[in-house]
Amino acid sequence: MAARWKLLFTGGGGAGNEAIYRMWRDRYDLHFADAEILAINPTIAAERRHSIPMASDPGFVDGLAALCNRLRIDVLIPGVDAELPLMQTVSEQAPGTQILVPETNYVRTMLDKLETVRTLIANGLDAPRTETIEGIEEIGFPCIAKPRWGRGSRGFQILRDHEQADAYQRLSGLPPEEIVVQELMEGDEFTVMMVADRNADLAVVVPVRIDVKRGITLRGETERDVGVITACREIHETIPARGCYNIQLMRTTNGRILPFEINPRISTTFCLGLAAGIDPVSIFLQGALNAAADFTSGIKLNRAWHNFFEEK
Repeated sequence: MAARWKLLFTGGGGAGNEAIYRMWRDRYDLHFADAEILAINPTIAAERRHSIPMASDPGFVDGLAALCNRLRIDVLIPGVDAELPLMQTVSEQAPGTQILVPETNYVRTMLDKLETVRTLIANGLDAPRTETIEGIEEIGFPCIAKPRWGRGSRGFQILRDHEQADAYQRLSGLPPEEIVVQELMEGDEFTVMMVADRNADLAVVVPVRIDVKRGITLRGETERDVGVITACREIHETIPARGCYNIQLMRTTNGRILPFEINPRISTTFCLGLAAGIDPVSIFLQGALNAAADFTSGIKLNRAWHNFFEEK
């Protein structure tokens, strides 16, 4: 590599960032930003931890763009859903910084869990039956309920009857059109890293079979599942996107591959993709055709707590 590119990750307090820092600190010039700077793992050097406004703050775009310009960031890697629609404006204010994020229209569609499924089906791809809660009769019980917009597993609930559906709607405080219900699927859940370059040319698909999930994946393993890889390649070829994004899907007990969400950003298992030998930044900047993009199957992720103490 001719030069050490400068990278800035937002959502710097996320679960995978200490591993990213540990694995990549000798490869790249790494920086991490978060609205809650104390959430950033203290094993990351203090001069590489930065405070930015929350995405809902009117000063978010100016603040993040100014940080990119001051640090001369080569690649910005956003990790928070609410930030993604603002990345185009950040790019305009920090023209020297590439942003590892799909196109604006793709982001807008995939942040909407109902529109994601409708888009998949409209393009002839398989997907689970999904409606707003007003159409719950078309889904039947038991089913999954979740907010139409939102990250992680916030608000996820299995509904087994109308009484639970009514309670979910009351307790969520959301209008019916902002709650989606989805058929309950049985099988193995995967979170899949999709890595493409700036032209949306796909370099590699990295399936991670989830063993334990509590909002984020706590334990999982890279798995060379041919069916999952083939289905995800078909999704990308049909609905291409640049950069690195994440497909969540079920490999059902009857052999269907059902993508139920597409996150248009890196996921908390991004670090597992790095451990499996994939470099999405190099692929993004240098092109899929120039990439040595094969991953190692059988790499396991096991998240555990660390406790830090400091004196005033």
